[in-house]
Amino acid sequence: MDHEELFKVTSRIKGDFLMTYDDAEGVRDLARRNGFDMETVAMKSTHHAKMTELLIGRNLDWVRR
Repeated sequence: MDHEELFKVTSRIKGDFLMTYDDAEGVRDLARRNGFDMETVAMKSTHHAKMTELLIGRNLDWVRR
């Protein structure tokens, strides 16, 4: 998958959206370059390992409430 192209296409969406990604610096960089908001959330893998997932959208204030 071309992640850079996905972020570029998503930046042209008129409405709101929510993406989830692994929390990695390259993903954070793509989100920053496209002006997206980010927030981390705790999750568990299918093997119950604790992980952090990255939420990406236009405005994630609703997550921080």
